[in-house]
Parts: sequence; structure tokens; C-alpha cells
Amino acid sequence: MAAMLAPAGCSFGGDDDPERAVGAPRAVAATVDRLERSIAAGEYATVCDELFTAQARRRAGGRDCAAQLRSASEGLRRPRIELRGIEVEGERATVSVVTTARGQARVRDDLQLRREDGRWLIEALGG
Repeated sequence: MAAMLAPAGCSFGGDDDPERAVGAPRAVAATVDRLERSIAAGEYATVCDELFTAQARRRAGGRDCAAQLRSASEGLRRPRIELRGIEVEGERATVSVVTTARGQARVRDDLQLRREDGRWLIEALGG
């Protein structure tokens, strides 16, 4: 079962017995949710400046990060990120996701996040 985890009501598990996400997993899910919403809205500067670590921003083009993301997302319609699982180990997290967009195949991937200054930021969009 794939469920999009929103910051207001994250849950894990099957339909019969949902388990509420709390603590770090809930905060990680909120970052992934914000990533999805920002990409869908074309807010690439938000992704680069507020959701990426400095290292991820450099890998995505540095000062040209937002323009690079915009170019890579050209033609993308209705992007979705379905969260499949979260594994937190200390200050790092791996998030299993399935990404979809209208007219494109579903893609399974892992996102790497790192906690910096109390916030979970995206370190790598694939893992």
C-alpha cells in the first residue's frame, strides 16, 4: 500500500491497523511532502534554498540550481511522490519513494536526508 504522508496526519502500515508517524519520521515525511508540493508548484528556488543541503544544492547546479531543476522538470505534469517507508539512523534518513507524473512510468527510488540545525534536508535525490 502506498500512502502519501502529509505532515498533519502521517501513517504507516496496512489499511487495517495504521501506525501513526511521530518524531523524526514525521518530520522527514513533512520534508518529502514539501518537496512534492514545491515541485508541483514550480517553486524550484524553494527546493534549492530551503529543502536541499548545501552539498545537494552544489550538485544540482549551485547558483543555477533552480534553473537546472526547472529545465529538468520541463514538461512534467502532476508530479507525485508516494512515500513507501522511512528509515532513520541518527542524523540521517533514507526514504523509499515511488515517483509518478502524468504520462510517465512509475519510478522507485530512495531519497537521502540529513538533519541540520534541527531540520531534515534532502542530501540526495536518489540513492
